[in-house]
Amino acid sequence: MRLNGLLRVGIAFSIIWLVGAGVYTRISDVDRAENFARFAYKVCSDNKSQSHNIDLSSCDDDRKKNLEVWMRGSNANIAFASIAPLPLGWLAAFILLYIGRAQIVGFRAVVPWTNLSWPKKAFVAFCVLAGFIASLIGITVAMSLYVDTQVPVSLSPFADVTASGDGDIVTAEGTWTRSGPIGDQPMAYSLQTSKIECYKELRRCTEARASVSDGMLMSDLVQYEVEDWTQSSIVFREDALCATTVFTIDLNTKSVSGRGRPINNQTALCKDLSDEKDNWNLRLSSGFKIYWELKQKARPLPLRLIQTLFGN
Repeated sequence: MRLNGLLRVGIAFSIIWLVGAGVYTRISDVDRAENFARFAYKVCSDNKSQSHNIDLSSCDDDRKKNLEVWMRGSNANIAFASIAPLPLGWLAAFILLYIGRAQIVGFRAVVPWTNLSWPKKAFVAFCVLAGFIASLIGITVAMSLYVDTQVPVSLSPFADVTASGDGDIVTAEGTWTRSGPIGDQPMAYSLQTSKIECYKELRRCTEARASVSDGMLMSDLVQYEVEDWTQSSIVFREDALCATTVFTIDLNTKSVSGRGRPINNQTALCKDLSDEKDNWNLRLSSGFKIYWELKQKARPLPLRLIQTLFGN
């Protein structure tokens, strides 16, 4: 009777897993597809805007095609996520059941090793190995979830500079990185992405900046006055209370850099806010590298050791 009860519980959990894993996988696939399609649509519409083209029908078509491409393998993903873990789950439950019984009545009573045939001994060894692997996977998943809480979002791998057909509008996207006399240093908010738009007629650049810190999303809008605009570069400056930074968009190399230095160090406020004595450099680069480095640093030592065994 007890065994039948355990079987009923196992079947119920299996059904819950089939439905829950399928729904979760479908939602995840839809979210990924929509995020990519939305990003591609934004890139397309921005390019249309810079070329003064108001016809966005091709962008809509591309968005639909991207959604279809990303959703093609969704049914297979659902089937795998729903069905593949079930045999492992039943095997793990079987092993845990026998481990529990062994703790109660003794291992030799449950598994009389000396009296077992070689096939049964091989099966027992397989169960022990499978239990160890399942435990290792569970620990790895749990620690990976912890890393995700420390680095909750990924950053775009794109870092580019684009110009309109007449060159009067220039757009730059990427993540700021910083280096100084002692080498590369993290920004105040490492999970950060920026988009800069410069308008020649207005002699102004505007930066829309988003960053994540301690699970909180923050945004900022910064206005820069353009100091120089030529066919090869755009130069603009930011003057803050304790620092000044000069930025340069190189239109030939499609790169954005900045050079800053501390100012007003004689004031008590600026002394407290910064201990910089030399200049520092900034560069707008791919955010994925920053994201990946943060994830590697956030890994607990056991997870690093486990992933090292698999070459990660």
